[in-house]
Amino acid sequence: MKTMEDFSKSLEREDMLAIKKFFHKLKRNWYWFMIAGIIGGAGGYLLTQVTPPSYELNSLFLIKKKDNAQVQLDLPFSNAMGGNINLLNHIGILTSHSINRQVLENLDWTTSWYEELLLRDDEMYGNEPFEILYDRQAMNLEGIPIHIQMLDTSNFQIEVKGKKMVYGKEVEIEFSQKGKFGELFSNDYFNFTLYPKYAKRGNQYYFTFNNFENQVKKYMNRLVIEEPEDKADLIYLSLIDQVPQKGADYLNELSRVYLAYELREKNHTSATTIDFIDSQLKDVIDTLQVAGNKFTSFRSQNQIVDIGQEGGIIVQRLVDLDKERSLAQSHLDYYRNLQKYLSDTEKMQEVVAPSVVGIVDESLNNLVTQLSDLYRQREVFSYTVQEKNPKLILVNNQIEMVKRNLQENLKNLINNAIVQIQGLDRRVDQVNRQLSAHPKTEQQMMNMQRMYDLNNELYTFLLKKRAEAAITHASNVSDTEVLDEARPELAELMGPYLTFNVAGGLLAGLFVPFMVIMLATYFYDRIKSAEDIEEYTDIPVIGNIVNSGIGSEYLAAIDNPRSAIAESFRELRTNLQFIVPGLKNKSLVIGVNSVIPGEGKSFTAANLASMIALNNKRVLLIDCDLRKPSLHNRLKYKNKEGLSTYLTDFSSFDDIFRQTRVENLQFVSAGPIPPNPSELLENGKFEELIERCRDMFDYIVFDNPPLSLVSDGIVIGQKVDINLFVTRQDYSKKNEVRFIDHVNKKKAMKNAGIILNDIHLSKHAHVGAYGADYSHRKNSSYYYFDSSPSYTG
Repeated sequence: MKTMEDFSKSLEREDMLAIKKFFHKLKRNWYWFMIAGIIGGAGGYLLTQVTPPSYELNSLFLIKKKDNAQVQLDLPFSNAMGGNINLLNHIGILTSHSINRQVLENLDWTTSWYEELLLRDDEMYGNEPFEILYDRQAMNLEGIPIHIQMLDTSNFQIEVKGKKMVYGKEVEIEFSQKGKFGELFSNDYFNFTLYPKYAKRGNQYYFTFNNFENQVKKYMNRLVIEEPEDKADLIYLSLIDQVPQKGADYLNELSRVYLAYELREKNHTSATTIDFIDSQLKDVIDTLQVAGNKFTSFRSQNQIVDIGQEGGIIVQRLVDLDKERSLAQSHLDYYRNLQKYLSDTEKMQEVVAPSVVGIVDESLNNLVTQLSDLYRQREVFSYTVQEKNPKLILVNNQIEMVKRNLQENLKNLINNAIVQIQGLDRRVDQVNRQLSAHPKTEQQMMNMQRMYDLNNELYTFLLKKRAEAAITHASNVSDTEVLDEARPELAELMGPYLTFNVAGGLLAGLFVPFMVIMLATYFYDRIKSAEDIEEYTDIPVIGNIVNSGIGSEYLAAIDNPRSAIAESFRELRTNLQFIVPGLKNKSLVIGVNSVIPGEGKSFTAANLASMIALNNKRVLLIDCDLRKPSLHNRLKYKNKEGLSTYLTDFSSFDDIFRQTRVENLQFVSAGPIPPNPSELLENGKFEELIERCRDMFDYIVFDNPPLSLVSDGIVIGQKVDINLFVTRQDYSKKNEVRFIDHVNKKKAMKNAGIILNDIHLSKHAHVGAYGADYSHRKNSSYYYFDSSPSYTG
């Protein structure tokens, strides 16, 4: 009984054997690997030559934090771009369509020139062979290659061939014309003028008019922006382009456009404030001039140098009250305008800070600043995200919350301002009653001075605020600094790599036959060797019949006694003793079976019988296939009498035997096909025939019908001493071996052995020199001969 260790070792041996078989198959197909490897390597080399090289350009931004030493003024949004920098905002702006569109508008890449090489076309950026001028309003189809060849210093040849949608209809454009340098070339599709620049006579060039929107999308897709992993305030920009200088120009222009955008946004608030103050100053200046002129004229006409001390006090009190009331009224107007603008995003962005009109309410200032920041943040997100993006939804919710808080705050401030104005009006009335006690002329002069002083103070206040806004505007600098500009000399080659492509092509070429062989091995369900048989059954493989160049209609073992196939049958004859060693001195009855037709059963039975007869043994060969007999045709006998006529008593025992051309070998044909073969085989006469023949012959060989078609083979197999099952290489399926094993385990047919027929040595074994190499595994024998293939079925 096998131990677990023996069983484990057996499994390991089987695994090693399977691996060796697989590698042996790979070795046999070495030429496919060589061919595929050469094709793959050549393909990799060709791919390198036809693919334009691509380069990666890099740029580095530093997002500077707010400088505490910078001049700080009480102006709106002065902290909006400073403090805690949100790198995502900067990345969103850099990747926005509007910024990248502006970049390409500045670069004006409306045309692209290419040089036609043997295997690829290279773009000639910065080294264009011709200068092209054209009217942007004129017709010039985009995306159509326009081939130009310089004929001489004055003329060129132009060729165009392609298809294009024109006014919603696909048009095939094909023409070839000559043109002159410096003169307008014009037709229904193109209108431009060429001037020679770096072109060489005979070289092939072409250019295209670029589609602007496609360019924007292309460069937006190529642009890669990354944040540093260490949370530093840095942004890495990279771009892959086929022309290093072109990629560098794009990145650098993107830097300039972004810096200008950022500075413009920072200056927006201070510029709005200055504009607002200037508009206020214009009205105040006009009012101040009118008040001053009236006051001077009145004093001159009435010859009043100055008012008295008491009058001066009253005037100052009125001026202070008027100034306070004017300021309160401006606050009230600001509150009401702000309340009205809350639902208008554009107007909210134009609203000046509360501090500009003298409002020092910290809560209001914070809410307005916060709302403006949120509006700007929403604008940044709108460049890159969809409306249902969680970030944008969160910002919108925050905006609504701030607007509600601001609305409540404004209601309270408006009510307080109204109460304050009403109180100031009452105080002004009281002072005016005091003023009425003075002479009329003095009252008039006091009112004029009052208006003049009020406007003068307003003018001074606005001048101060304007100066503050101007200082803030002048001190604004971008919070982003370009640390590293993109440089074409620092561009990194991204491919194609010759070594990588050739090696990859070589590996891919080797991988293809490897996978084909592996998949064929895995899914191939036909028998290739004795090892395949032994995987599914314990029945020994006692014979391997090699394929030789001999036709299947002959007794190959007799006609070619020195052939490989003859040696195969000699070995099979010898191995019969391993199946029933106790029957050496007794007549042996051998049944030759197969599961399906075409496996070489009849050929094996005839040649095995003839080979045994050559060993001075009396042998009888009987064709037991009563349904579709064929053995008589191989041996060239008529089939008028045979087994069927004997079993039905139409022929006597002596009448059915035929002497073959092989000495000691006699043959009994199947006879005419009967209507009931199974019943004939079980009527008792078949057993009688076997017993009588045992006394006359040393060996009796039955050529049985296929097991999978009829039950006759099972019936006969129960009456013989040895059952040989013929399988055929690359023909019999592995399921047939399972069927044979099932029959053997049910004891339906005793003393079983398997023969592997039609072995092609060139496919599945090593071809040796003259003679044979012998190797034994269990009870199996394997032969290796140098012979040409043929059908042996």
